[in-house]
Amino acid sequence: MWMRASFALLTAPALLVVLAAPEAHAADATPGFAEPILHWGVQKGETCEDIARVMYGSVQHVPLLGRYNRVACVAGKPLPEGTTLILPAKVTSVPDASLKSSHPDVRGRPSGGGWAPIANGTPLYKNHNVQTLEDGRAHIEFIDHTHVFLAEHTLVIIYGTASNTRVSKVPPTVELQTGEVQAGLSALRGEPAEIAVVDGGRVRAESRDTVVERKVKRTTVAVFDGKAAVSSGGKTIDVPKHFGTRFEGALPPAPPRPLPPAPAWVEGGTPPVVLAPAGSGLIATSWSAVPKAKAYRLEVARDADFHDLVVREEVPADVRSFRAEKMPPGSYRVRVRAIDEEEYLGIASPVRVVEILAGELRGGGASFQPGSVKANPYGTLALAPTQAAEVALDDGPFGSPPGEIDLLKQAPKILRVRTPSGASAEVPVEYTKVEAKVTASFDSDKRSLAVSAAFVGLEGIDVPARVKPSLRVRLGERVETAPLAPGPGGAYVASIPVGDVTGEARLDVIDGRGSLLATTQTQIHDKPLPPPPPKGPDSRPIGPTLPPWHPSEVTGVMWWSPTAPNAFGLGAGTAVTREGVLAQGSVRASGSLGPVGIDGQVVTQPLGDGGADAAAWLGVRYRALRLGASKLELGPALRFGLPMTEGGAATRLEAGGAVGGAMGKVTLLGNLGGRFRLAGDEAAPFVHPYLLAGATYDALPWLRAYGLVDGHLLLDAGDVGAAGRGGLTLGAEAGTILFAALSARVGLGENGALGPSFGAGLSIGVRDAGGRR
Repeated sequence: MWMRASFALLTAPALLVVLAAPEAHAADATPGFAEPILHWGVQKGETCEDIARVMYGSVQHVPLLGRYNRVACVAGKPLPEGTTLILPAKVTSVPDASLKSSHPDVRGRPSGGGWAPIANGTPLYKNHNVQTLEDGRAHIEFIDHTHVFLAEHTLVIIYGTASNTRVSKVPPTVELQTGEVQAGLSALRGEPAEIAVVDGGRVRAESRDTVVERKVKRTTVAVFDGKAAVSSGGKTIDVPKHFGTRFEGALPPAPPRPLPPAPAWVEGGTPPVVLAPAGSGLIATSWSAVPKAKAYRLEVARDADFHDLVVREEVPADVRSFRAEKMPPGSYRVRVRAIDEEEYLGIASPVRVVEILAGELRGGGASFQPGSVKANPYGTLALAPTQAAEVALDDGPFGSPPGEIDLLKQAPKILRVRTPSGASAEVPVEYTKVEAKVTASFDSDKRSLAVSAAFVGLEGIDVPARVKPSLRVRLGERVETAPLAPGPGGAYVASIPVGDVTGEARLDVIDGRGSLLATTQTQIHDKPLPPPPPKGPDSRPIGPTLPPWHPSEVTGVMWWSPTAPNAFGLGAGTAVTREGVLAQGSVRASGSLGPVGIDGQVVTQPLGDGGADAAAWLGVRYRALRLGASKLELGPALRFGLPMTEGGAATRLEAGGAVGGAMGKVTLLGNLGGRFRLAGDEAAPFVHPYLLAGATYDALPWLRAYGLVDGHLLLDAGDVGAAGRGGLTLGAEAGTILFAALSARVGLGENGALGPSFGAGLSIGVRDAGGRR
């Protein structure tokens, strides 16, 4: 009794010191714990019952001493003097573990309950089941800071903690039914984590990174840090770092064997620092092959311990590269492991750190390139604030990323970036080219230069405020500068008076810093330049290029227009009259020089029965009037006909006029004139007045159809008196430069007979562009 009383007197002051903190603080959980805790220094002779009685008022609360401590509470047995215990500040009931973090497709089932989605922070008690489905991952933290990490398709059962089972030396335990568990120890104490396998095996991991995987009845253990004791079938083996073992069902574990070696990274890929617009970062990497690997596991995490995984993928052995696009800003760590033919998970590659820094470029042509930045010299570069990176411009000091870098003022050539993880990179800045297209005109009356500059490469830039363009003019020894102001069509304009200065002027477009953007030269004249020659109105060809022609003694008069076409053609024709059938050929050519035109036609000796004119005709015409685009043309013509055969028609003179016009796709053309015999054996001169009238229609750009009505009056001073002739001709011309013409005629009174006659003609020729339809 005396000893108990003395102990109470000795420990009370210590307890008062421990509880001297304000009540508000006692109500809040101590950082790193699920509840407020206190530290108790064990004095000489103290037992668990003594401490429970002082702290909680009853010895029934002795189990609370084992919640955070590995102590052996034996009734009446003193604890080691000087031991520091972590004690709950008051009597509480807390869960054995909690779900610290999880990714999609994780569910839980409390003892006696049903499966349901499980959220971060969910308390886990004894016999609580946790299962990760496809793409699911989970991080379980026990109350004493032991950590267990679950891969996808993993089912575990929480056994509890040492305090709850009152077995002081049994660490927190989970039962692995299927899937993969990674056991990591608390940095606070370094005590083992224990994983039970459903068939009776057990893994005791004194390790920060030990992976236990169960598939069907086969369990594989891989140790990447520390060591692990693996028990199964009544046998226990120790597995050191970078070794592994496996066992089937309840059989003993296999002897430890080395794990597959770490893959080596291939040079290239994503640089340590990536600048990209928010949400568009890129991580790309490749690795070398590992012998006997059947697959690779690639992991991307946001933390150094690879607890916060972003990507965890297993790929076949023939896939040895990885690419992730549209990654948000942040610090990422990448590693890869081989999985061999016996399904041992291999040693991780060296961790590759990639820092994605969000940025925004303003200005035409600016873009983020792999490992570099392409920027507009008048734009800006904005960087998102981050605590994980520091930035320096060229050789300047490092500091937090500036919210905005004015590239016009600072113009850095290199952005240097470094991160707390040790990653660093130099990002070159390449500037886009900005140009100006300059045009100038000289007003001799006002004696001034009008200059216009159109800029290329300044999209999205406030040109007046950022570029401040101006015009520098050199006139001999004289140099003047004038601002360029916004003008029509997005151009920038200026007007420079030149006075009496003449000669060559140099025009330079410069920005506000004096940098040259463009230059050109122009000539300043002392007298006004002569005006350009007036451009005549556009014209259209009127009528056909090769007028219709058929064999005849008197009615083979050529249908002609005021403007002679530049053309050459060969033709043949035939006619059927009451006197018989005859055929004849011809060669025709025409051309014009300004309003004057010339033409010629040679008609061969006819073949067959009946009479026909065989002569050579030479003529000249003059276009006296043209209105608009050939809306109206008129002019006279004069021709001479020379006989080509002995006994043929005498020498003749033809005089007449033509009037025509073009209206849309239609042209109209008429001829009025007469032929006069100048020599011959006839008793009196032969007079032959005629009238030709017709129209054309452009059915297609290369096809012109036409129709012609002709009328003739034959006057003879002898006994014959007067006779009339007439006919209707239809035809068409097809082609452009090369073309063909076809015509057919029905007439009356041919060759002195009153009956009908029929004729047809075919021609081919060439013409210049002006004759295209």
